[in-house]
Amino acid sequence: MISSEANVFLLVKPGDHVVIRNEKLPGNNQNGPDEYWIGQVINCIGGARNPNSWTLFQVADIDNGEIIIINADTVERILKTADN
Repeated sequence: MISSEANVFLLVKPGDHVVIRNEKLPGNNQNGPDEYWIGQVINCIGGARNPNSWTLFQVADIDNGEIIIINADTVERILKTADN
């Protein structure tokens, strides 16, 4: 189960609601706890070597509706799948 937890972004589909970890920018001395937010996946973008292996997601922030492109590995957990 640990391996699936670490690679949860591979299971994400458009329409899923996911928990996203804020990326800490290089040069910022942020030693505090990570911040998280919830987004709905609009589009999954594959990599150059394998288009079916997600590297980026286009998501809508559910709090303010802002559309953002994020790195796939910042997805921590799938809260609700598009099927439910």
